[in-house]
Amino acid sequence: MDAQAQAEELIQLVTQSMHGLVQEHAEQVTRGEGALLSYLAMKHDGATAGELREAMEVGSGRVSNALKNLEGKGLVMRVSSARDGRVVQVYLTERGRAVITARYQRLLRQVSELLEGVGENDCAELLRLTRKVIDLSKKRREASADPSREPLCSQSGGNHDRQTRLFGNHSPDPGVI
Repeated sequence: MDAQAQAEELIQLVTQSMHGLVQEHAEQVTRGEGALLSYLAMKHDGATAGELREAMEVGSGRVSNALKNLEGKGLVMRVSSARDGRVVQVYLTERGRAVITARYQRLLRQVSELLEGVGENDCAELLRLTRKVIDLSKKRREASADPSREPLCSQSGGNHDRQTRLFGNHSPDPGVI
């Protein structure tokens, strides 16, 4: 099996393994909203909409809609910056923190149950291989940051949505993602 076929199978397997995990209940938080909540909880509570847009690699309209929905659900609040009143920062509310904590705990429990079925040795091997893939990915990103190398994609074409950056002009198979 060639590398591209293996990559396609890996993407399908990862997608299948994550299907059904962390299904939201009362809050009905979408994946994108969950990603924003996770970013605020783990990386940068008090981020601006622009910082969230860059971190999530989506357009400003998508972030704006997600923030509006999350604010309507009482999970985040927008506050003018004390340093510059024109800048709006996004913070988790207590309710938002409780939702993202419960979501993480559900995911942790679900993945733990799955890994128990895999067995200790296979789980250790899975973790070893995952670390190796992440290390290789990090090295590729660092190498592509080298100004003497040709960039992987041009930034001069304006803002591209994430799907276009990932798949070019080809639409992905909806069953894969």
